[in-house]
Amino acid sequence: MQSGVWWFLLALALSATGEASCTEKPMSDPNRLLRGKWVTSDRLNDISSGLKNNDGCFCSLAFWSQQQSQDTKPRCFFHPTDAEDVSAVILLSRATQCPFAVKGGGHAPFEGGSNSNGGITIDFDRMKHISLSDDMSSVAIGPGNTWVDVYRTLEKFNLTMAGGRTATVGVGGLTLGGGISFFSGQYGMTCDNIISYEIVLGSGEILIVDSKTNADLFWALRGGGGNFGVVTQFVAQTFEQGPMWGGTLAWEMVSSKGPLIDAMISYAEKGSNEDPKGALIQSFAYAQMQQMWISATMVHHSDPQSPGRHPEVFDDFLAIENAFRDTTRSTSHSNHTIEIDAANPIGLRQSYWGFTTYVDKQLAVEILDIFEEEVNQIKNFTGMVPALVYQIITVPQLKAMMSNGGNTLGINGGKRPLFLVQLTVMWMHKSDDEAVLTAMSNVLSRSQELARARGLHHPFLYMNYASQFQDPIASYGTENKARLIEVSKRYDPDGVFQNLNPGYFKLMGPPNQW
Repeated sequence: MQSGVWWFLLALALSATGEASCTEKPMSDPNRLLRGKWVTSDRLNDISSGLKNNDGCFCSLAFWSQQQSQDTKPRCFFHPTDAEDVSAVILLSRATQCPFAVKGGGHAPFEGGSNSNGGITIDFDRMKHISLSDDMSSVAIGPGNTWVDVYRTLEKFNLTMAGGRTATVGVGGLTLGGGISFFSGQYGMTCDNIISYEIVLGSGEILIVDSKTNADLFWALRGGGGNFGVVTQFVAQTFEQGPMWGGTLAWEMVSSKGPLIDAMISYAEKGSNEDPKGALIQSFAYAQMQQMWISATMVHHSDPQSPGRHPEVFDDFLAIENAFRDTTRSTSHSNHTIEIDAANPIGLRQSYWGFTTYVDKQLAVEILDIFEEEVNQIKNFTGMVPALVYQIITVPQLKAMMSNGGNTLGINGGKRPLFLVQLTVMWMHKSDDEAVLTAMSNVLSRSQELARARGLHHPFLYMNYASQFQDPIASYGTENKARLIEVSKRYDPDGVFQNLNPGYFKLMGPPNQW
């Protein structure tokens, strides 16, 4: 950014009374400040762009959920090209007291998650650099990248990293919330593989953060979300990886759910310990067009296989007969993420809910029964795609999460495998929101009550699967939450990221109340 403009914005921020609102006075309208007569830099005019619609707001189609693309209307989009641009817009937000949101991949499901209603949406679509270190042991990644961007770049060198499993999910949101990968049994969460961060604080200061420099902030960023600043670069560990095996198997649920739950329990308690190179996503969903319940099993393994062969750790799954779909094969990491992405269409209404339990067969069966019962009340809504998803946080994964200083999540080093349970639902019409969200809330409360009664409840809530009515930070434990609050007070003493950046998960509670 040109130095004259940067210093102008700094002076503006320091002299502001803090009483203005971006929707109240002409001078405090961020679009006028960014594009109008007060800031005339050609570069700043260029990066504060958007498509103006008839009611004077700015819109973007680059969001996954309908709640973000249609329900949320920012005053403007700001397209930074480097950390200095981000610093300037944060100071501008402080000067005008105009709220902001930060968008990488735009994959947050709920309103305001990465798009600011009435405020500034900082869109990282011009910060998509990817550069390998000279020894190729690490990669520097801009926050505007999606995971398929990263993998396609690394695959040219027979490398990859422990990142997200869905092609178009953004690097930033997934990583700051923890991040599960196909390689988590070997390398832990995505956040456990970050070597350093470049971050812009609420003061506008730009810091490099690693395990030795600003070590308390380094720890907080490993699962603490966007509560401390805006990350403008991630440096991550790489490792050698060629083609890998995996794909999706699908059956009618009525005949397959029993054998699949048996196979899932065996994998959780034994198979994943013997072979940490595997990864499992087990889903049960209602297929509206076919008017039937289906079981969908995604299995992946970091070793390639010869045609017709599969890793022994998945024997029990591949032995189940009458699958009507089988895409398992050896192909690139990026291709596996593209396949998963195909099940996540853009433009529908979306909701996630999450919870965690200890692994138990009967509990898994009864949670599925609860899900089916509640979904039967809403399954005929237009566009309805509901799914109950079981994933295993394996013992090898829990051990790997202790690497490089550990993370904030509060489950590092656990001795028992966990069910990470996700409720995910897509639908078309806003008029159905209350019924859909009520059904998912009922599944959550009934399932957690059941788990508690059996002594199988676990408090952990994975941020990237939480609804806007849930509080993942509180689930990290009293000690970790207190430590995160102290880090926030040190690096964001004015509470910029608790007050002006309100849409996603904050330290003191969920974004919304149910």
